[in-house]
Amino acid sequence: MKRPLALAVLSAMLAGSAAPAFAQCAMCRASIEGSAEGRRVSADLNRAILVLFAAPYLVSGTCATFLFRRRIRSFLKERLSRRP
Repeated sequence: MKRPLALAVLSAMLAGSAAPAFAQCAMCRASIEGSAEGRRVSADLNRAILVLFAAPYLVSGTCATFLFRRRIRSFLKERLSRRP
């Protein structure tokens, strides 16, 4: 139980430290910094880009975890049914 918690804490720390990474491409950044309103929303845009980048990995990780647990349960169930 400690391993998933440690992984969650590590993921949160990495996500928190990634905010100043300026995830925008050069063209998006240039167009946003060109206006006063764009400068106000640039931090939110950076965060949105990072969220959109992480979403597919979260979905595929959740599906893989579900399938892996299902396979382990069926393996254990089969193994326990063979016991004399």
